[in-house]
Amino acid sequence: MTLVEKLLAKASGNSYVRPGEVVFAQVDLALSHDAVAAPVAKTFYENYGEGAKLWDAQKVVLVADHFIQVNDIRDDRRADLMYQQMIQFAQDQGCHLFDMVSPGEAAGICHVLLPEKGFVRPGMIIAGTDSHTCTHGALGAFATGVGTTDMANIYATGDMWMRVPSTLVFELSGNLPPHISAKDIILFILGQLSCAGATGKVMEFRGSILAQLPFDERLTLANMAVECGAICGLIVPDEITRNYVSSRSQQEFTEIIADADAEYEKVYQFDLSHLEPQVARPPKPDQVVPISQLEDTPITKAFIGSCTGGKLYDLAQAAEVLQGRQLADGVNLYIVPASIEIREQAKALGYLDIFAQAGAQILKSGCGACINSGIGVLDKEETGIYATNRNFKGRSGDPTGKNYLASPRTVAISAVKGKISTLLD
Repeated sequence: MTLVEKLLAKASGNSYVRPGEVVFAQVDLALSHDAVAAPVAKTFYENYGEGAKLWDAQKVVLVADHFIQVNDIRDDRRADLMYQQMIQFAQDQGCHLFDMVSPGEAAGICHVLLPEKGFVRPGMIIAGTDSHTCTHGALGAFATGVGTTDMANIYATGDMWMRVPSTLVFELSGNLPPHISAKDIILFILGQLSCAGATGKVMEFRGSILAQLPFDERLTLANMAVECGAICGLIVPDEITRNYVSSRSQQEFTEIIADADAEYEKVYQFDLSHLEPQVARPPKPDQVVPISQLEDTPITKAFIGSCTGGKLYDLAQAAEVLQGRQLADGVNLYIVPASIEIREQAKALGYLDIFAQAGAQILKSGCGACINSGIGVLDKEETGIYATNRNFKGRSGDPTGKNYLASPRTVAISAVKGKISTLLD
């Protein structure tokens, strides 16, 4: 069996499973956030009774991060109501809650916060009411997004209906060129596969390139697997994984590896030794070109943040670019640390001072502009470059705006140059 087949066999009490089979897998961790938790709670109570209790409150985590800044750009009383309903549900049920730490500021974006707080370990089955739950596959867990009804059932029973997926393997080899990041890699893969190229499957990343990527970068690879249509982006645990997990959690975990004779739907082999920075044109993440093939594209907005682009490594790449430089006239750059811990680390390392001196605006932690719910959104007919994961029409602002996706480094250079670029001097 493959890694994902072994994970689902173990979780469903089977000795063997194969792609296409339906199993009921026991869930080790259930995640929801303020954009969806209230509808899940409503469905849960309607179907299991007003006095219903979670199957295991210690395995449910709720995070306030998605709509908590929306009122900075428009009046949205529904967002406030959903937030309050989530808080009430968490208090009634006694589950884990990461509330706002101050008005409009998240403890962290859920997909970065949960590994950071030690909730994610290799071998787990994780379900979340968010498509980017696949991020946690970077730690050797099977992690996938589910709908409102599915999560309400998980709350009650602790298991989820799952059709065993087939696996696409991505062998990433070569020596990564200087300044090429995981964002460039996953955008390149998106350009090769398309947004539907891995629909309903697992993308498993392997190869010598993985050893060259720090932990934060692995999260980016797994995070954007869903942009290819995949239900999970998976990385086999190694020493980098073990070191990260042991620094965050004292709980034991069991690593699971695939059989040597496991069968995969397809194996892609990419030598990335000559990969150049990649950019996704609007309006889809798979409209990818090497930056050398991109037409001259002036910008007025730049954004470095989100679960994809607000990690400490992302901020380090931006700080290296912005050290001693200034933003181009007419360009606004917004930088959003993905958690309070990351903000504090960035401050201690001097990154926040570098950003401020360059003229960037440092915003509160949260999803914000990535989902058109905070400062930094595109205005009418505006063009921006974002280190986020999606650039669909209206995703990050006015539907007439144009959003290009790139790495945090490319975004920072573009903000200095006033147009999309990777050439500093």
